[in-house]
Amino acid sequence: MNLSREYIDIYNNYMKYINEIKRECRHIEHMKNRVIKKNKLASEEEIRALDNSEDIDNNNCTDIRVQNKIYKFSNGDTYIGKMVNKKLNGQGVYIVSSEESVGFEYTGDFKDDAKDGRGICNFTNGNVYIGGFKNDFMDGIGQMLYKNSDEYIGGWSNGHKQGQGIYRWNEGTIYIGEFRKSKREGHGVCYDNEGNLIYDGEWKNNLTHGEGTYIWNEGKKYIGEFMYGKRHGYGNFYLNNELVYQGTWKYDKPCIFDKTLDEIFSFKL
Repeated sequence: MNLSREYIDIYNNYMKYINEIKRECRHIEHMKNRVIKKNKLASEEEIRALDNSEDIDNNNCTDIRVQNKIYKFSNGDTYIGKMVNKKLNGQGVYIVSSEESVGFEYTGDFKDDAKDGRGICNFTNGNVYIGGFKNDFMDGIGQMLYKNSDEYIGGWSNGHKQGQGIYRWNEGTIYIGEFRKSKREGHGVCYDNEGNLIYDGEWKNNLTHGEGTYIWNEGKKYIGEFMYGKRHGYGNFYLNNELVYQGTWKYDKPCIFDKTLDEIFSFKL
């Protein structure tokens, strides 16, 4: 079975949403470039007030609320955008450069000093996230492009892959299905780099677990139970669509009377 049309449709629908965000962020980038070109720096008084959560002179409040400016904070961070009620609100760019942790440059929506809405986050480790945010966490539909060329696109919640999603490894293997706290968990389908079905069934903690169908080379197919990545429980083994073995399995091997065939043959020897 080749890579399904359903996968292509799901991926294309996700990408329509991602491309909308890219277009929005291009407008924000244009704003950033204009502000930098005009060198519209926030005053030292404004920065001190924001750093220390102090009140700002009323004569400057209106100016801060309506103008995009460059805010360079004492911790080395930079924000380019608007301030409303002394907080990052609206659209802007925030740059974090840290030697102790992964830095990033975020372009997108802000709400009360948090990344909230839609945006693009370029991490200093080479990863790029494009999608939804809520209260500083990746949330909603989003795409993560990893430095090693892996890709995930689908649901996120509180910074974790969550719900329906698609993960593509750099060598071409694809998983389409459910995620829970960034793990493949629930029902999912896996295809090889040529688009051929490998596995269709249940997963837990990134491993095949529960009921499923596993297909591999030379016409081999297993339909039955899995436990933590192994054929374990009751299952049928087919070769070229003909049933070869039907019964219980133990850690990837067929067994009789709770012993694998290898164990039984070893007794005969």
